[in-house]
Amino acid sequence: MNTFQLATDSMGRPLPVPPPCSASVAAILTAGTPRLIAVPADARLVLFNATQAFWASFGAAATLPTADILDGSAPELNPAARRLEGVTQIGLAAATDAIVNLLFYR
Repeated sequence: MNTFQLATDSMGRPLPVPPPCSASVAAILTAGTPRLIAVPADARLVLFNATQAFWASFGAAATLPTADILDGSAPELNPAARRLEGVTQIGLAAATDAIVNLLFYR
């Protein structure tokens, strides 16, 4: 699995361009149906892209909020990237059919 390491320009400044990932998942979400995605064993970081809005939970199944969730356990709406220390699965859910692309890095 590739390491998430930003490139540098000729002056040594970091560029916001990661290398291609070597572990990519495309999860097809059906509206209202949660999915659990296994995190590769050596993954330390995940980047997300999606065709529609989606909810994510780390280490647990995601649910679509239908009422206030005020106890700190709400899923996250459209996360862009997350570190994965200790996370073995990612829960996904969407209100409409969607494709979520997960790019894993060391």
